Amino acid sequence: MSSILKVDQLQDSGGNAIITSDGSGTITPSFNNAGNLVKIDSQSGTAQSDLADVRIELPETYKAFKLYWRWKPETDNVNLYAKFSTDGGSSYYNSAGNYKLASFYIYTSTDNQIDNNYSDSDSILHVSKTVGNNTANGEGNSFIMDIQPIDTESSVKQQNIVHWSGTRMDNSNAIRGMFGVGSLEATYTDKINYILFYPSSGNIEDYFYTLYGVRN
Repeated sequence: MSSILKVDQLQDSGGNAIITSDGSGTITPSFNNAGNLVKIDSQSGTAQSDLADVRIELPETYKAFKLYWRWKPETDNVNLYAKFSTDGGSSYYNSAGNYKLASFYIYTSTDNQIDNNYSDSDSILHVSKTVGNNTANGEGNSFIMDIQPIDTESSVKQQNIVHWSGTRMDNSNAIRGMFGVGSLEATYTDKINYILFYPSSGNIEDYFYTLYGVRN
């Protein structure tokens, strides 16, 4: 004698439905929340005229985050900067000594031709150097960033850490490889919960991002 297990709903580790029955026996899968990696947010904006920055929430319920980011500046040949908040975006750390960072950019076809960027005591996080904004040539900047807030808000000192890799098209439409790491040095006990991206001058013309979270 055989038995049939009737499945009305399967859930991921966070209790979110990933497979449901539509009542007629058809199983419809959705992989937004498959496993421990959960899609949190996806936003975009094009042909912006006065967008000074983009602010992304990092919800408290997640252990770590993976951010897919793409943007183009309104002003040609500008840098991309970032700042962190630990108070829900009410304020952002921007004082001397708040950040550490180390990054490099491959910028020619000649061996060992790289542009280093290092600081043990900075007021902002330098994510990318000069980004072009030529629409016809598809210039801009894209990267994947792993964000690892501290595990617990307590007297145990830890690091809020990010690391990223990606590409940028400069103002002559030359491709550049980029790799970087950084940490918020202003506090070792407060968990970051917002990140803000902004250009060194002018505004953001186009942006696209998708944020995923890793559950405990």
